[in-house]
Amino acid sequence: MSATPQADAKPRYEVRPGYEFPAAELTITPERQRELHSFCDIPPERWGDRVDPTFLARYPIKVIGNALFACHPERGYVHMVQRIRQFAPVRLGDTVAVRGRFTAVDPVPRGWMMKAVFDYRLPDGTHVMTVEPEALMADPARMKPGERGPKPAAPAADDSGFAPLTRKELTPEKVLGYCGDTDNKIHTDPDYAQRFGFRAPIAAGNQIINFLLEAVALKEPPARLGIEMRFLRPVFWDETITVAGRRGTDGALAELRAIKPDGRIASSAVLFPVA
Repeated sequence: MSATPQADAKPRYEVRPGYEFPAAELTITPERQRELHSFCDIPPERWGDRVDPTFLARYPIKVIGNALFACHPERGYVHMVQRIRQFAPVRLGDTVAVRGRFTAVDPVPRGWMMKAVFDYRLPDGTHVMTVEPEALMADPARMKPGERGPKPAAPAADDSGFAPLTRKELTPEKVLGYCGDTDNKIHTDPDYAQRFGFRAPIAAGNQIINFLLEAVALKEPPARLGIEMRFLRPVFWDETITVAGRRGTDGALAELRAIKPDGRIASSAVLFPVA
């Protein structure tokens, strides 16, 4: 992915509701998508000549992190929720303009929850995607071992109807390859990760999104997509997860889960129609 800011290359970031990020243009090349997919064991043919929405949706997480570390370098950063509405597919090599802003920065027991909204448009003005991320700005003084911020509501215990779809084996090499350009050392530095209560570096939420969206595209890539993903537990860089899905009465996928080796749910996702 290449991202070209349309303003100062080193903006004076702010972490506050209403702050608007500099406009940018994104281009996902076939080579970049193939490289990132290789760290997720996703075959190139899965998305064909379409952009995997993960790679457009990961940009907000990067710039939110840039703002956090520019303004509060002593704090940690943990991706908690990603909501994607895709209204039309984007082709590899196409240029997409993106604009976004913080909508809330709310205090929570382990720090502050940052919320934002980003809109994506093609050069002709076509609105192709909206992404709404939520991320924890963690206070290390308030993080205890094994905790990663406010505890989200646990999914229903009902496992009926869920069937395994894919299995993904993570390794330090795959996580480091995927997160190679991040400033968030919680994915790359064991000592840093331990400062925030993790036994080892954790896979990026975006990498888990790749796994979940691959399950949606197993038969064919969707032209329209609505999905809300919640990251409930960390996935460490040496774990294997299973992606399982449950179908609705219409036969289409309705829910997804990324399940850790001990059976606990690392991430859950709900699919919904987009207008």
